[in-house]
Amino acid sequence: MDSINRTDQLIELVRKAGSIRKAERAIMEYKGVAPSKSAIDRAIKGSGTDYSLQCMIDDLTKALESNK
Repeated sequence: MDSINRTDQLIELVRKAGSIRKAERAIMEYKGVAPSKSAIDRAIKGSGTDYSLQCMIDDLTKALESNK
C-alpha cells in the first residue's frame, strides 16, 4: 500500500470517527495513548511516514471496531 492509499484510508477513518478530535479520543480510550490532534491533522494532509500513518490506521480501525 502506498502513502496516498494510506492517507485516503486515514481520512475515511477520521470521517467515520466524526472529526480529528473524536478520532484522537477514540484511540486514547482504546489504547491509553494516542497521537495528538495536530499529528493526525498533518497525517491526513500527507505529512508523516508510512509507518506512522499505518499505526494511526491500525489503532483507529481497532478503536472504531471496539465502539460498535
